Amino acid sequence: MITLEENSSFSSGGNRLCFRHPNHRDRCLKVLRSDRTPEIRRKQKNFPANLRSLNHFDENWIEYKTLEYLHNAYTVAIQNHLPKTFGLVETNLGFAHDTSLIIDHDGLISVTLEQYIWSQGVDLKVEQALRQFKTAWKNEFPHTRDLIPHNIVAQDNGQELRLILIDGLGRRQKFLNFHSIRSIAEKRCERRIKNLDQRIQRLLDRKKTNDAPTQRLENLKR
Repeated sequence: MITLEENSSFSSGGNRLCFRHPNHRDRCLKVLRSDRTPEIRRKQKNFPANLRSLNHFDENWIEYKTLEYLHNAYTVAIQNHLPKTFGLVETNLGFAHDTSLIIDHDGLISVTLEQYIWSQGVDLKVEQALRQFKTAWKNEFPHTRDLIPHNIVAQDNGQELRLILIDGLGRRQKFLNFHSIRSIAEKRCERRIKNLDQRIQRLLDRKKTNDAPTQRLENLKR
């Protein structure tokens, strides 16, 4: 069992806390928040949704199976924009999803795309990173949820940025050949990218008026 200090998380989300792995500094342990367990989330649902299995409400299980699927179903062009998964591990705070931790060239944890744009704007480095990310998505149409700036991190290697989707991955497709239905997948991808562009523009508009999404911008202890 891996021992974690409850107050040592470097970030938190709606359902999970993120910890740096005590034995592997390049890995992240995502632990379910005590108020967002599968049991609690299922109880909050009405019939018939409350009849679904607990795994259906377990963010760690869903993300583990989805990442496993995405790495197996798509090429390295997509894999480069995803963290690796090392499976589910037991900690003193409950089971955690063990993934790669995205780190900059200086050893600090990478900031989200939202945090980067708020600080630096859309500079040449992030423009190039966005082009690479969008090209990969347009070529292969990976089945994910909406692309949201605070679910994407901007890894800085000192020369350029690489965008990596760390959350909001969605669920593993039930039918493995579904992504081959080009017309459906392509339209979905176009919507995802259009929504991403709109979210970035809204962020830039808020930046002009200093209307900061404070809670998310400050949600990182590097």
